[in-house]
Amino acid sequence: MATTVEFWGGVGVIGSSKVLITEGDHRVLLDFGLDIPRGSDLFRPPVVPRPQRYLADRLRVGAAPRLPGVYDPAMLDPGDGLGEQGPRTAVFVSHAHIDHCGLVGTLRPGTAVHASPETIAVMEALAAAGDGLPGGEPDWRPLADETPLAFGPLTVERVTVDHDVPGASGYLVTTSDGVLAFTGDIRFHGRAPERAWRLAERAAGCEMFVTEGTALGLPVFPGPVRTEDDVVRDFAEALEAARGDLVLLAMYPRDLERVREFLDVAAAAGRRIVWGDAVARFLRELGVEDAVGHAEPGLEGIKDDPGGFVYQPDLRDLRGIPDLADLPVGPGTVWLHANGEPLGPFESRWDLFVEWLEVLGIPLRRIGSFGHATSDDLHTLVHRVAPRTVVPIHTGAPELLHPVGGPRRLLPELARAYDLGGSPVRITGA
Repeated sequence: MATTVEFWGGVGVIGSSKVLITEGDHRVLLDFGLDIPRGSDLFRPPVVPRPQRYLADRLRVGAAPRLPGVYDPAMLDPGDGLGEQGPRTAVFVSHAHIDHCGLVGTLRPGTAVHASPETIAVMEALAAAGDGLPGGEPDWRPLADETPLAFGPLTVERVTVDHDVPGASGYLVTTSDGVLAFTGDIRFHGRAPERAWRLAERAAGCEMFVTEGTALGLPVFPGPVRTEDDVVRDFAEALEAARGDLVLLAMYPRDLERVREFLDVAAAAGRRIVWGDAVARFLRELGVEDAVGHAEPGLEGIKDDPGGFVYQPDLRDLRGIPDLADLPVGPGTVWLHANGEPLGPFESRWDLFVEWLEVLGIPLRRIGSFGHATSDDLHTLVHRVAPRTVVPIHTGAPELLHPVGGPRRLLPELARAYDLGGSPVRITGA
């Protein structure tokens, strides 16, 4: 029986990855993520999702895929056929970002969700800090690195890669028709590029190579690729330049490597980083014992010694942004954006965030580093893997990936089945 591959997300958009591989009566689902919030997101602030209708509302407006046989029937409308039992399905999550795992809390009870131990630790820490998945925590199953797991006729192997969150992984799915390899999210300019190249080595010659392509067609930081050394250097220099004034920070707290490096830099400059209380609890759950929440110094403590702190306000939904007017802003105050919330100009929250900073007279300086492979690195990756077919997803411009030397490029259609072993890849039922 032919192995089919379907793409239920990540087609023509950044994020929302969902790759379904089916052989016989077994299915493997690689990632089950949400769309990244954009200006067109119907659930952007000030809209607040209804917890009791979270999945049903998303399905109603097309913000979740109508993928049969995977959802918890209790979260669906009565009589919705999506709640019927489907083929046996196992889910494999690449990493702990919402655009890759944000829907796993809606899965049918009993569905195994495999991921790296580090990914599971991050997700459990989020839940402990009150920021768990809508629908609840799934049946997490830790999967060791490069350890094959059989699921019916399919075998799945996790390969650790490098991204801006602990435990990021790619996957190899071995089928009767060959191997499908999936990058998850990947970069080659972080602290551990050898991990990413290890995936290329393991995936070499595969039937189908499904790669993220975030950088394709996307204006990133101008000039040379920024590394983590650049980010840490710029943070240290900014603290020195601010002298005795408060420094504000926007850094993604799931990037634990950067969190720990920034804590060290701040301590060397005689400052403590103060987080929102929920973020501080999340970090402490992951072993960052010196994570300080806002409640400890409080606003008065920060006002008494602004030069002793770096403060990261909790601005996930911007409801607390007027509180910025109470902060002790001095001539050296700057807001350092290191890939934190709001994530960037593509987000609906960004313009309002920038407007508030302008009115309050707080300069914004972006010091982050791109968390994804550059366009050049993507092309090198595909050349090294030399698959029979390459499929760029997780990008708004998949047509800008140009494989050379043999691989066919497939620009998939959403929710359409493709034969893995076809020559070339065939659209099932076409």
